[in-house]
Amino acid sequence: MPPGFHVCGGNTAATASVLLIFSRMPHPTLSITLIAFLLLVMPVWGWLDMRRLKRDNASVALMRSYIITISAMWLIALLCSWLLGPNILWHPPTGLAANMRVDVVPTSAILGVAVGLLIGLIAPVIIVRRKPGAADKQLDAIRFLLPKTPAQRWVFVLVCLTAGIAEEWIYRGFVLHFLVSALPSVNGWLLVLAAAAMFGVAHAYQGRVGTVLTGVLGFVFSLFYIGTGSLLLSMILHALLDLRIFLLLPNRSVEHGFPLSRE
Repeated sequence: MPPGFHVCGGNTAATASVLLIFSRMPHPTLSITLIAFLLLVMPVWGWLDMRRLKRDNASVALMRSYIITISAMWLIALLCSWLLGPNILWHPPTGLAANMRVDVVPTSAILGVAVGLLIGLIAPVIIVRRKPGAADKQLDAIRFLLPKTPAQRWVFVLVCLTAGIAEEWIYRGFVLHFLVSALPSVNGWLLVLAAAAMFGVAHAYQGRVGTVLTGVLGFVFSLFYIGTGSLLLSMILHALLDLRIFLLLPNRSVEHGFPLSRE
C-alpha cells in the first residue's frame, strides 16, 4: 500500500456493497438512482404536493394531483419491473427467508393476521354506515386530500388501486430485492425493517403517526410477501386499506362536494 494511503473500514464496506450491486443486479446504476429517488425525492415530493393542496383546494388542483400520482406510481412500478423482471411478483429475494430463519411461515399465522387486518378495515365502515359522521374526526387530518365531486371520487378509487398494486411492486418487490443484493450478509429482519422505514418515510406528509403506522404496515406486507411467495395478498390488502377511506366518505361528498372545513 502506498505511503499515506489509508482505507477506512466503513468506506470499504460501502465500496463492497456497491460492487455487489454492480455484480448481482442488472442495470445497477439505474437501480441505485431509483433507490436514491425513492429515499430522498419521494418524501419531499409528497410533502410539497400536500402543501400545495392545503393552499389551493380547488377541484382542478386536486384532480391534477390525483392524475400525477397515478401516472408517477405506474411509471416507477414499470421501471422496477423492467429492472428486475415481472418475476418479483412471485419470487421474494432468494435467501431472505432463510436469512430471517423463517423458511416456513405457518399458513394459519398469515391467515390470522390477514383476517385481523380485514376486520380492522371493515369495522369502521360498518360503524360509519350505522352512525353517519362517526369518521369525520378521523378524516379531518386528510380532508384536503379527499374527493369533492363525483368525478374526483372515481379517480380517487384509481389512486387507491394504484397505491395498492404499484407501491407493493416498488417497496416490497424492488426495494427488498435491491437491499438483499446490496447487503447479503446483513440480517434479513434488518433489511425488511429498512424497506418498511423507506415506505413509511415516503408517507411523511401524513405526519408522525401516519408515517409510523405506514411503516408498520409495510413491515407486515413484507412478511406476507416472504411467507406466501407472492405480492398478491399484500396488494389486495393494501388496496382495500386505501379503499376503506373511499367507503368512509359521506354521501354528501358526491352530491355537494366534501367540505374542507366544518363551520
